[in-house]
Amino acid sequence: MLQSTKHGEKMDFLIEKGMMLLWRKGYNATSVKDIVDAAEVPKGSFYFYFDSKEDFAVKALEMYFDKTFPPALEILQDKTIGPKQRLINFYEFRAHIIKEEFDCKMGCMGCNMANEMAEHSEAIRKTIENKVNLVKGHISEVVEEAQNFGEMDDSIDAMDWVNFVEDAGRGAMVSMKEMDSSYSVDNFVRMVKRML
Repeated sequence: MLQSTKHGEKMDFLIEKGMMLLWRKGYNATSVKDIVDAAEVPKGSFYFYFDSKEDFAVKALEMYFDKTFPPALEILQDKTIGPKQRLINFYEFRAHIIKEEFDCKMGCMGCNMANEMAEHSEAIRKTIENKVNLVKGHISEVVEEAQNFGEMDDSIDAMDWVNFVEDAGRGAMVSMKEMDSSYSVDNFVRMVKRML
């Protein structure tokens, strides 16, 4: 059965309100009541749109990646700029968002949820893995382009480079939250630029 536009809009509204709670507080510290209170809807409405809190979290993660990655993807795909500079611009842009818009407090929702829930929910783990792999695929394409242009060492496998850098970036975001300081993210960007 096709969902009505109104149904989709209400579901998206609930996800948007609850997504910020999941992102800020985490999965276990966010209850269904917290989500419906934030959206100012009755609790029964939640189960009309979602099978469970886990189902809600999966849909919230999908929305998070679908909303936050496109601006960064535009930077990666801007062919008016050389590939190496696009990689630098991409990592600087992501660092700026994390530091300025989220005040070093929230980090990446995908990273936060993976740290908390990957061992406990296969649905959440798989959703994050799929989205992260899509992101890595786009970065890898630019790395390969930079290698083909002679801007990067082509003896290193592009995906190995991407996996290493992305893992370092996730670690920097965890440290940023622990220290309540942007140092680790700033240092990450400095090291990426030196590697490039």
